[in-house]
Amino acid sequence: MNNDYQMEKLIVELKEFTEEKERLMLIASKMRDEYQDKINMYQDEILKKEQYTKDVIYSLIEVDKMKNNKTEQSYRLPSAKISIKKESKVMKLKPEYDCEEIPDKYLQTNVTVKWSEFKKTLIINGDDVVNKDTGEILKSVEVQTKIGGQLEIKL
Repeated sequence: MNNDYQMEKLIVELKEFTEEKERLMLIASKMRDEYQDKINMYQDEILKKEQYTKDVIYSLIEVDKMKNNKTEQSYRLPSAKISIKKESKVMKLKPEYDCEEIPDKYLQTNVTVKWSEFKKTLIINGDDVVNKDTGEILKSVEVQTKIGGQLEIKL
């Protein structure tokens, strides 16, 4: 009976700690959101200023005085090199490509295990994992111990 009183008192204290933690987490979350909003605002302002500055520079460039090479046009100033990339074509593999079009030496195969299904065919025997169907001890699967005995209080 005396233990019940002590446990009840500790549980009330635990509830108070939990409520205080939640209150502090809420405050911290709101502050984080507020700072993130400020950061986003500053980043947007900076991006707009950068774009405006690039637009002004672009309008001042005398294209006929720029050096031309295969991939870009460029203009050198004492403090920077201004370049305009030329439009070009690039190759990109489609997600739904046809394996028959690609030589085998360029294909990678990723083998994965259907673990949730495979696990159902196995049993633990001491420190070994055994296939139920064949009786074979599997070296590819290890036995791990889940830690138990931890006190959990649901409020």
